[in-house]
Amino acid sequence: MEKLRIKANGTELEVNQYPRNGETIVFIHFSGGNLAQWNGVVPYFINKYHIVTLDLRGHGKSEKVVSGYTLDNMAIDIIDVMNQLGIEKAHIVGSSLGGEIAVNLASHFPERIQSIVAEGAIQNYFGKNGVCDIAKEEIPNKKIELRTKRAKKNNPVFDSIVEKVKMAKQNYEQGGILWNQQIEEFEIYNSSETGDGKYISACPKWVIDKYLEDFWDIKFEKYFENIICPVLMLPSEEEWKSKEIKAGIENFQKLLRLSQVVVIPGGSHAYVAFQYPLEFSQVIQAFHNEIEQY
Repeated sequence: MEKLRIKANGTELEVNQYPRNGETIVFIHFSGGNLAQWNGVVPYFINKYHIVTLDLRGHGKSEKVVSGYTLDNMAIDIIDVMNQLGIEKAHIVGSSLGGEIAVNLASHFPERIQSIVAEGAIQNYFGKNGVCDIAKEEIPNKKIELRTKRAKKNNPVFDSIVEKVKMAKQNYEQGGILWNQQIEEFEIYNSSETGDGKYISACPKWVIDKYLEDFWDIKFEKYFENIICPVLMLPSEEEWKSKEIKAGIENFQKLLRLSQVVVIPGGSHAYVAFQYPLEFSQVIQAFHNEIEQY
């Protein structure tokens, strides 16, 4: 595995590149995450594929630039990485935010994207197929409410990585997600020293705040209606049981030429690669094998 620093779209990104054993898969992590999300998954792919993992701008070990936290811009980051690595086409596997970027890529760069996998339900925030289906005139006040709520949150500061990881473990277990080696590696990687011997999350809160300002106004229908490549959606079990979320996914499917939905039992939104790396990998490879026939 080759560790790289690539200046993509004006921002230095941390990139891991594995041997070129076949077609390329670019794995894109969730909001607040990092490339270590895929540590448990990569071994199932490296013998057949050319794997690329990376930290999105503002995440992990990538540069914390002050702007550019939009889906459009982060999609261009990925294309620039592909260009500099000499990758003409790639499959994209994305988790939550990574899945949203995958959808953007497939819409705007159809000639570069062979297929996409979106782990975690894709949803608008406001309106139809959204998290919050309220009248248009109510949206400005709702945004103020959301910003106020976000402003009350901060980045916890810890005396050591050990203390930070211990707190993370408690949070995962309270959320019903069993702690394992992959999650521990992810959380250790997701630690950044402040300069005075303290440690915080490698993704500052303000990065997510900036991304949300863009996300709130996105209508994913505009992306899905332009996608021509095969799409695999992997909603969590809980999401698929929700009538509203399931209906939203099915509405998006109507805009696609070729799509599948698979639910991995017991999987939680954005965490299936941690919880069930084997099953996650098998589902994706089965999808790739099937689309080879088209």
